Amino acid sequence: MSNPSTGSGTGTSSSKDKYLVVALHQLMEEYGWRGIEKHFGFVKHHIIYIKPGSPLDKIELKANVLGNHMDVDFLGVTPQKGLLDKVFDFNVRVVRKSFEISKYVSNDMKITNEQDLRNNIVVVIRQLEEVAED
Repeated sequence: MSNPSTGSGTGTSSSKDKYLVVALHQLMEEYGWRGIEKHFGFVKHHIIYIKPGSPLDKIELKANVLGNHMDVDFLGVTPQKGLLDKVFDFNVRVVRKSFEISKYVSNDMKITNEQDLRNNIVVVIRQLEEVAED
């Protein structure tokens, strides 16, 4: 994974979260998920991914920054099978991960604990795809 760092100095939590989201995005793409929509906000970020051959139609990453933590909901969307899926979103499964921003982004804006991030992404993708295959 390439480091999204381009600046120097100390970063605030509000700018560190963007580095963490970019790192998560790069990992998703390394695992074959292509980002088709990206929305980066001040405290909320939303990215939609697709992957040909996956049992999922898409994965949506919705990140919300709360102080020094970022809660990330990974929504796995399976193909709609009937009317109830359309009405009640039965075809959507959510896996939530909470990341302590300073654990993953240093003050000099370098990604740290990359292996832990990788493990989290692999587990999330596996959990969402397993539900879609049932």
